[in-house]
Amino acid sequence: MEQYLPLILSAIGGGVLGPIVAKVLGGSGTGGLLGGVIGGIGAHFGADAAGVGNLLGGGAMVHVQNLLEGGVGGGILGVIAGMVMKSKA
Repeated sequence: MEQYLPLILSAIGGGVLGPIVAKVLGGSGTGGLLGGVIGGIGAHFGADAAGVGNLLGGGAMVHVQNLLEGGVGGGILGVIAGMVMKSKA
């Protein structure tokens, strides 16, 4: 279970921040949620591939970093998906 915890935390971070940012910038909440979760997981893998590692240190701060990674990636992709889904409706 411990190997999946960073992915789960990244998805939660993206799932929370994606719809919020999408609604603030005029997109749809559903697109923000879907884009947020996918963007959060993608940002985690991207940061891992870039070798970012643990910028905030060890211990519990790793979990905070996973939430922030997911929030940033989810916010970006959530806005894009939210605007695309709203423009088609």
